[in-house]
Amino acid sequence: MRPTPSPRPALLVALLAGWLLLAASPAFAQQHYWYDGAVRRPLWSDAALVADFSVPVAEKSRVLRPAALSKGPDASTSPVFRDSRDSQARPRALPGGVIVTTATDMTEDARRSLFARHGLQTVRELGAGTGRWLVAGPVGIGSLELANRLYESGDFAGASPNWWQPRTRK
Repeated sequence: MRPTPSPRPALLVALLAGWLLLAASPAFAQQHYWYDGAVRRPLWSDAALVADFSVPVAEKSRVLRPAALSKGPDASTSPVFRDSRDSQARPRALPGGVIVTTATDMTEDARRSLFARHGLQTVRELGAGTGRWLVAGPVGIGSLELANRLYESGDFAGASPNWWQPRTRK
């Protein structure tokens, strides 16, 4: 006589499938963080949207689009983040680049040496003599990771992603 199959494997499969569906929903999106000065701020990715930075600069108002229409991550797309789990929180995305702050009394040679040690390419200084620089970084999560790594190195007074946010009308 053959033993009857246990319902446990089917129940486990159903529970796992349910958990995977919940984990993929925006309410359970993976949490990230960034540094706003010395303050570590949480971020939640919005699984329903992506930001496409392949469009010309004049069309930046059309950056956000449904993730379902995306062909998947590529070199010109970024996840969309929010400062809270609330789907109404203002979206932000990563077009590339990191804003770093050095000591204002740092010499040009010391700054160049610091940037070289971290493999940074200067895009431009943000205000003469401010010690703030835009450095090159990849579109998407790579620039968030670069900004966090630079700040956490202790070599910079500040490092934050070069955020894109939609314009607000006054």
